[in-house]
Amino acid sequence: MLASVDGLLLSGGGDPDAWLYGEDALPGQGYVQPERDAMELYLARRALAKGIPLLGICRGAQIMAVAAGGTLHQDLTGVQKIQHQQRAPRTYPIHIVKVRRSSLLRKILQTAEIRVNSLHHQAVKQPGRLVVSAVAPDGVTEAMELPGHLFALGVQWHPEWLADSHRHGRALFEALLVAAQKKRKQANS
Repeated sequence: MLASVDGLLLSGGGDPDAWLYGEDALPGQGYVQPERDAMELYLARRALAKGIPLLGICRGAQIMAVAAGGTLHQDLTGVQKIQHQQRAPRTYPIHIVKVRRSSLLRKILQTAEIRVNSLHHQAVKQPGRLVVSAVAPDGVTEAMELPGHLFALGVQWHPEWLADSHRHGRALFEALLVAAQKKRKQANS
């Protein structure tokens, strides 16, 4: 299946099972879907290994981290200092994110800081082989990427809900498309 795709997007959804990164489920762990976990973890590992452009959104970013050997905060209670499960419309950016210099994310967004929506109670604790490219003011990881990969970027927010009204929402999808087109050209030459 992956041989026929030029890019991959892993979307948001329920919680990845803590067992995938060697932990038992804590009381804050949400509903898990073992079949979805297995499929997405396989796809993420292969995309990272084969250089397939990959964008992970919320749960998708968490799956990317687990695929790269990372771990998650099963629940941000006690960790967060700002709202990560916003009480506002999904299209409303509720908090800022500081983007690290020299990151793929910074190259795409062309800015050091953006405001994002926030609809999660889990987040990446240790990114494994990925590197953190953006953080919230409370230190919670908001984006990570795989250096040396054509395009492997995971974001904790939901750019699909911001794409109509915020340039940075569209920019991520446009960058994935450009990377997928580049991958296709490489495969055809």
